[in-house]
Amino acid sequence: MFHLTKLNLIIPIMNNLFKIFVFQFLFFLTNLSAEDNIPSVIVETEEAVTIEISPSIWTSGSIISQNDSKIASEVKGKIIEILDVGEQVKKGDVIARIENTKYQLSYNEIKSEIEPIESLLIYYTSETERLKKLAGNNNAAKNELEKIQANKNESIAKINLIKSKLETARDLVDRTIIRAPFDGITVNRFKSIGEIVDPNDEIIRLVDIDNLEIKSHIQKKSLPYVNIGDALEIKIDSSSMMGVVNKVIPVGDNISRLYEIRVQFSNKIWPVGTAVKVACPIKQKQNVLVVPRDALVIRQSGIAIYRINTQDRAELIPVQTGISNTKYIQVIGDVSIGDKIVIRGNERLRPGQAVKIINNLDY
Repeated sequence: MFHLTKLNLIIPIMNNLFKIFVFQFLFFLTNLSAEDNIPSVIVETEEAVTIEISPSIWTSGSIISQNDSKIASEVKGKIIEILDVGEQVKKGDVIARIENTKYQLSYNEIKSEIEPIESLLIYYTSETERLKKLAGNNNAAKNELEKIQANKNESIAKINLIKSKLETARDLVDRTIIRAPFDGITVNRFKSIGEIVDPNDEIIRLVDIDNLEIKSHIQKKSLPYVNIGDALEIKIDSSSMMGVVNKVIPVGDNISRLYEIRVQFSNKIWPVGTAVKVACPIKQKQNVLVVPRDALVIRQSGIAIYRINTQDRAELIPVQTGISNTKYIQVIGDVSIGDKIVIRGNERLRPGQAVKIINNLDY
């Protein structure tokens, strides 16, 4: 009886232990299955390549117009017409008018002086021809001819002087009409209708918004490596493109000790005044094996990259880094030209994990 009671107590315990063992075994199998069936990670790759690069740094710059003028009056007078800001104009269009009454009167007065002198010149010319025929041995005719010729020459000199004054007066009349020197848009107005202006008073600012360039300043160490015709990377926020150096001014600023450069670019959607960054080289170009900067994985043990093998699995490759520019960095290690290097999605990868390559990711 005692043995039966003891057996009855042992059997439930054994059953419970068996259930626990089975549960733990199944849990182990489940985990093992999950480990073997880790879902593949979507990544973007780029091949390792050999290129010529020069270490570079970002310098600040801004978009400017190649034609940006504060247009001034060239005569004294009252403004009777002026464009408002935001007006688009073509070269030669009227942008302002100065009252021209006194200038027109002066022109008319000078012009009136020339008419009687021209009449005299006609008379003296006719008399000169007549007296030449009579001169011969006629001393009186010779003397009269000399006087007439002197008067004729004096009239010619007076007419030339008056014509010079007339041209100046005409120019002043013309200068009361202020015209656009190039296509552009009015962005500032410094005077208003009714105001009196003097010569050289600025009245309006005109900016050409079609012919733009970037103005930047570089350090002395970059000067030997930046030349006209060089392609430089330009960056605005998350957008970037290439530009071409069209001016290098090898005279440093006395205060900043920086050197001005100008860079042409083709993207016309960026307006005047936009802040940009320009990648400027600081050393000679070198031919090296590079990967995109985004490929680098920083670990406690050092720097590494993920390479995708022929089985579409990730291999963690320790590397050392060398020279770099704004996009690429030199890598030294078990990396060859053409290797598929992960540049996006590497933060979720583990060595040996399967991947699905989808380039041009946007997430």
